[in-house]
Amino acid sequence: MPPIRHHLPVALLALTVALAMPVAHAAEPVLLVTSPAALQAAEKSGAGFARWMNGETAQSTDGVTTNQALMRAPAWRSIADPLGASLAGIQRRDKQAGIGVSRYPHRLFDARWLASPDAFFELVGVANRMDRRPFQDGACGETRLVYRLAYRTAEMQSRLPMTVNVELRGDAPDADGSCASAAKRWQPPQASMADEALGRWLVSADGPLAPRRLEHERIAQVTTNLQSVRWPSAVRPDLGGHAEYMLRAFRWNAPAKRFDVAPLENTPDVAKLKANAPLRKELEQWLQQPANLRALDEATLQIPEKFLATEAISVAPRGLERLANRPFAQVFAPGEWQAVAGSRTLQSPQAVLRRLDDLSCMGCHQSRAVAGFHLLGVDRRGASRTFTTGNALAVAHSPHVQDELARRGTYMQASLSTQRPDPFRPLAEPDDAGTVAEKPTVGARCEPTRITQSANPWLDRAEKLPRISCEGLLSVCEKTSVGFPGGMCSAPCDPNDRNGTCGGIAILSDFNSCLAAKKPFGECLAKHTRPGNLRSCSAQQACRDDYICAQAEGQPEGRGACIPPYFLFQMRVDGHS
Repeated sequence: MPPIRHHLPVALLALTVALAMPVAHAAEPVLLVTSPAALQAAEKSGAGFARWMNGETAQSTDGVTTNQALMRAPAWRSIADPLGASLAGIQRRDKQAGIGVSRYPHRLFDARWLASPDAFFELVGVANRMDRRPFQDGACGETRLVYRLAYRTAEMQSRLPMTVNVELRGDAPDADGSCASAAKRWQPPQASMADEALGRWLVSADGPLAPRRLEHERIAQVTTNLQSVRWPSAVRPDLGGHAEYMLRAFRWNAPAKRFDVAPLENTPDVAKLKANAPLRKELEQWLQQPANLRALDEATLQIPEKFLATEAISVAPRGLERLANRPFAQVFAPGEWQAVAGSRTLQSPQAVLRRLDDLSCMGCHQSRAVAGFHLLGVDRRGASRTFTTGNALAVAHSPHVQDELARRGTYMQASLSTQRPDPFRPLAEPDDAGTVAEKPTVGARCEPTRITQSANPWLDRAEKLPRISCEGLLSVCEKTSVGFPGGMCSAPCDPNDRNGTCGGIAILSDFNSCLAAKKPFGECLAKHTRPGNLRSCSAQQACRDDYICAQAEGQPEGRGACIPPYFLFQMRVDGHS
């Protein structure tokens, strides 16, 4: 079926992403706040990351706490220690994995950042998730605070590919069963409120982040997502590189004042289910109950915990073409399922499995995402703590989130007048069968491949298909083998190309050698890039899968150029330590 898209009313769209623009109408609820000034104001007023670690650590004047200080809190250690143990396990299993660019071909996340005096977690997003009401019994959905790992040293400053998501239960429903009052709390009182004022309102007594709404008993769970290891394109030339993302969940244990490892929502424990035939059969029978199929169709399914994993790995590139990102397809065969009459997403056995995978953590994080993430934080000169030219995103959220905001806006409007709005969510990555092939212009794929899948992503292979000639006399196909997944059509910079933007293309071998020699990032960027015509992008004009929208010289805020994600320093684990 063709991709499903939603469109917001103009007034609502103006407020959907409160980047730094003035609030359009006081009557429109806020859906997502990503303005650095607003978020930093909220941090200083009580929404900093240290709050969730028992409040036992002192914040700096700008609202953040170093990870070295956080390690004094048992709550943070109860998260950092399991992450460190998992990373150590990767290194034990893979002798080619380690920290550093020059020594190890498989570059491992440096767990020392979790306790570093130079590193910290900063608030990069506040998300209104009232649409999650079906998942929170007795609450009007969730509020999510997204924090991203970053560091500042004398030599360099950058964000790192790790986020921590604090998921809070919303207010209780009204006496009539509706969530109208909760929806109204997301309405700013003034139409012109923006930046610092918006941040202060968020944490005010009447705001959605009021102190009573930031209590530990509100925590539904804390989830982490980090790039655990990255293989450069020189190691995986057929895929243009390979990266793995570790997904974990934790629950607050109030008596112990710490977090306990928790199961991942709707993410099956593949190894356990494959080894236990009766348990696998029990899950299959549970899923095939009519009520559960209805919940699966509308994306409100909640699989019992005994079937779920406590750790998962998603892989990039190539999203759902990689079997590792489709856990249910590893457990079940299409022949075990039937189409569900009258459903919106379960119209074939294959579609049932696709919907199940869509609800898993791996399937979600590798569906129209930004290199395994959906929200990474705005990079704004003079406002973002770690802004560095050449290491900045133009769009802070994924194409999936861009579409989701429209659906969530519709849900919020319905919440103001409807007791139970329709919670249906379409597939994050709709089936693209029947879509028109893109023209081989700037930014288009030019080295198509077919993935040979394996449950072990290390064994996935990309079989070359006939190469596509790029349009234009001077055009070239940037190769997969040097880091451009699927190849990318490019050409010399052309100011007359309305679909192109002049940007820098890293000369990877020289660039990586420069980083390995511990040279400053800015120096490596200046010496080892070449100009090229890249596809223009914005939130409304997304890059194709496996590419990100990076800032480009001369482009206004919110517009940039499409490049492979690991060409941006903040999107890779290696080169920072």
